[in-house]
Amino acid sequence: MKKRISLFLILSIFLTAMVFAGGDPGADKLLDLFAVADNQVAELFDESVLAQVPAGQLIMILQQYKGNLGELLDVSGSSGNYTLFFEKGIAPAQIYLNQDGKIIGLWFGHWTLYDDDISGILAEFKALEGEVSLAVIKNNQEELLTYNADQKMAVGSSFKLHVLKTVYELVEQGELSWDTVVILTEKDKSLPSGILQDWPGGTPMTLKTLTNLMISISDNTATDILINTVGRERIEKGLADRNIPFLKTSELFKLKYKADPELQKKYLKATTREEKSSLLTKLNDLQLGISDIVLSPLLINELEWFFSTGELCDIIYQLRAADEIRINPGLAQPEEWYLVGFKGGSEPGVLQYTHLLQKDEGGDFYAISVTVNNPEKEVDQFKVNELSSRLIGLIKEGKLQ
Repeated sequence: MKKRISLFLILSIFLTAMVFAGGDPGADKLLDLFAVADNQVAELFDESVLAQVPAGQLIMILQQYKGNLGELLDVSGSSGNYTLFFEKGIAPAQIYLNQDGKIIGLWFGHWTLYDDDISGILAEFKALEGEVSLAVIKNNQEELLTYNADQKMAVGSSFKLHVLKTVYELVEQGELSWDTVVILTEKDKSLPSGILQDWPGGTPMTLKTLTNLMISISDNTATDILINTVGRERIEKGLADRNIPFLKTSELFKLKYKADPELQKKYLKATTREEKSSLLTKLNDLQLGISDIVLSPLLINELEWFFSTGELCDIIYQLRAADEIRINPGLAQPEEWYLVGFKGGSEPGVLQYTHLLQKDEGGDFYAISVTVNNPEKEVDQFKVNELSSRLIGLIKEGKLQ
């Protein structure tokens, strides 16, 4: 249920990755990259890069940076790691050259605008197509920014934060242990994202392995096993009716994409937990494959997991000591923070990011949660990434505190 987050460009083609001795040509190459005409961009790259990323895509990315930041004025840094100084802002970058001076590795991070402010970012969020909800909350008490923060919306795999919180509660109560061993069975397997669907049945796994996989790579099979282990009713405690019964990922996939239309209709019309649970048992024998998934929004207001951004901020704050949330940093740069926690989720028409950030040990915690739903078309992930990163940048620079 979660797409891998790609910052604007990651070309991990680190072949020989050798930099010329006696100077640092990386900065010069970056200046060249933003100065040459579009029809000359391909000449700067090694063929191994162009075989994987078309020149047209490289040109489009450069144009996005130029359009938002203006002319590239200067580059600082060395040994592959740089800061780009544009007319309107800055952006981090990495570049790697081969012995012939051709680019074999390139990465651009999210930009920061010199004159950025919260009102401008909020206005751009509001202009997105679809429904938008966001919350920035300091120390789980002070609302620095909220917009539809109480509205429960489809959140994709970000629901896994709630599953993780329930696991932690049961471990703290002594009902579960991190070294509890669970055996993977064929009936446990869901569809990707994740890796456990490809592991052999009979593989033993600890509870900690499952929670790490569930949060760091959004493993759906790990999630379903945890829901079985914890018990659906324990997870449902305190949740709104829209999330009851609490669906496993395999159940949601089957209900959306494979179930008989009549069964799907009955489930959507059912009003009691008992009736819905009975209908879920009829999904057990359905076989679902990747080819069954529809790549356009489908029933995102009816079949999903529904949380508000305010709730997600609260959950990730409660999990601030959890190792799992620190593995995947999401849109934040870990080297810029003492603590970065993250979980995101998506499906066609749904995009959700929830971060927890702390600048210094013992410092304030900032929870940032952004949800965008559009039942008609795919969410503009590039724009949501940009706006979310700019929010993170305002906190880093002390402009939102």
